[in-house]
Amino acid sequence: MLNNADQVEQLLQTNGKGAKAQVGYDLTLKEVKRINGGTVTTRQTVVTPYEDVSVFAIDGDSSEYYILAPGSYSLTFEQGVKLPSNKTAFIRHRSSILRCGATITSGVYDPGFEVDEMGAVLIATQPITIEKGARVAQIIIFDNSEAELYDGQWQGNKDVK
Repeated sequence: MLNNADQVEQLLQTNGKGAKAQVGYDLTLKEVKRINGGTVTTRQTVVTPYEDVSVFAIDGDSSEYYILAPGSYSLTFEQGVKLPSNKTAFIRHRSSILRCGATITSGVYDPGFEVDEMGAVLIATQPITIEKGARVAQIIIFDNSEAELYDGQWQGNKDVK
């Protein structure tokens, strides 16, 4: 069963940012890095180091903006999560991102996964400008049968999504 916003919020470290949605929680953008590929084998995953993406002011605005060319980007959000053994989460784009020609998705956030700052991947098919701190994605959480807790190599690693 898909959890409602109140249930989702209880599992998050919101840091006073973001907003409840009907069945999830809107996540705010902290940082963007460009993805440069990697290698996946039967033994391991090796991620090529990500490239920093600069922020810019636009027309004297005091806000900071990411101006992104088409490509793949690693997003870090200002919110964290701690999932119990009976919850699984996914991150999806908000419709405003989709209407600009981009998608945001995550891998499966397994039961037991815990991280101070969640992350996902943005695939931009068109140029897109995003304000730092903007609500760009939503985490949704589902109930699942009791499961073994995640204890993999990416636990708590905000640099790899």
